[in-house]
Order: sequence, then C-alpha cells, then structure tokens
Amino acid sequence: MEKELIFYPDFDHPASQLSAFSLCIDAFIISLKTGEIVKFKPTEIAHFKEWLNLVNVRDIEVNDGLSSGSEMRNLSKTSPRIF
Repeated sequence: MEKELIFYPDFDHPASQLSAFSLCIDAFIISLKTGEIVKFKPTEIAHFKEWLNLVNVRDIEVNDGLSSGSEMRNLSKTSPRIF
C-alpha cells in the first residue's frame, strides 16, 4: 500500500487497523480491528469516505457483515421452561 494511503490527514489510526465504518450525520463511527470504536469528524466527508473505500474498509450501510444465508435466532421466542 502506498505510504500516502496508510494514514488519512488528522486521523490517528492507520488503514490496517480499521474494520468497518458508518456515517452518522457529519461524523464517522469506525470500528477498529481491536474492537475499539472511534468517532471522527473530517473536514471533507466525501473525501474521507472515498479514502475508506479505497483502503477497503467495510461500509456497514452496504455490507453489515452478516451473510445473506444466515438467520438470526429470534430471542423473543423462548422455549417453554420445564421444572
């Protein structure tokens, strides 16, 4: 990866540490591979989003990380208790 792609100006984390992101109004919520969540408000929203896409960080609005074939278990329906 080219050196200029590793870091985005004024953002403290290298591209290699980023897992996924979401844009909420004017701030990005970014999940790091360590499990930490960080918030970042860039001066140029479109440019930062373009950089995230360029370095292959998953946009959860496009890909939520769940495979289309997997089913979530409905936890509101519990099985009857046997005492």
